[in-house]
Amino acid sequence: MDAPGLTEILSKYALDPPWIVAVLALGLLYARGVWRGASYARRPHPLRFQFAFYGGLLLVLVAALSPIEYWGNTLLWVNFLGFLILTMIAAPLLVLGAPLTLAFRASGPGGRRRLRWLYRRSPFSLLTHPIFTWLFFAVLTYAWQFTALTELAANNAYLRDVQLLTLLFASVLFWISALQVDPVRWRLGYPLRFLYVLLEMAHKALFGGMFLSLNTPFHEELAANLPAWAPSPMTDQRIAIVILWIGGSLLFLVALGYVLRQWLAFEARNSHRIDRRLALQRAAERERRSALDRVFQKEV
Repeated sequence: MDAPGLTEILSKYALDPPWIVAVLALGLLYARGVWRGASYARRPHPLRFQFAFYGGLLLVLVAALSPIEYWGNTLLWVNFLGFLILTMIAAPLLVLGAPLTLAFRASGPGGRRRLRWLYRRSPFSLLTHPIFTWLFFAVLTYAWQFTALTELAANNAYLRDVQLLTLLFASVLFWISALQVDPVRWRLGYPLRFLYVLLEMAHKALFGGMFLSLNTPFHEELAANLPAWAPSPMTDQRIAIVILWIGGSLLFLVALGYVLRQWLAFEARNSHRIDRRLALQRAAERERRSALDRVFQKEV
């Protein structure tokens, strides 16, 4: 069998109504929030947040409906490329869109009270606890990438949707704790946020190195059903691991840079506040001494 041409590759997209409706609904809801927020809030929702959120929605469609999704059921490296787009690019962009902050901006006093009540309740508190989000992301990504679930999802459209939805959900929870753009109950300090991301980066690198060193395919069914034009099973597997390992590490480095930049900005602001407070104290002390000097001079 000849390798597919570019036209055939690009023609393999899906028009899956549930995904399209869900993404459109989220986009319209976000746009409504931006419009309402401009009326309620003194400052509009920043454009960079809006670009991030809509960019994330677009990449969700790319991962779920584009030729990447179709060919990912045949080639492992394309499958893992879709995972990388969904979990490491789309999810953090959605979080950087600050949807909860927008919900507060777009709500009146009563709506804000209900939102505070909701995100302080036990289920939401558990789902956003950093220990839970880290473990959930680590375990779920491993299960969907390196167990028999990968092949089961490749052969079942419904399970594939479950795979993508749960990966997106776990990834959004992970990045909520890492980036902390929105108000959540559990607020990690900058050193802990840096460590949180660094540990996941090391965890992924460890598994990447381990699976890259294998000499046999770990997804035997996918390897056995590779078309004749595809790379050999081991080449396909190694390309897939390199995409996750190198691509994921680079994206984790970007996230670490983001956290570090925020950390340094926070320290600079804090230092400025301390300097200003000390300057005010020194000015007050000088004024007090000057007043005392004037009093003594009058008495003399």
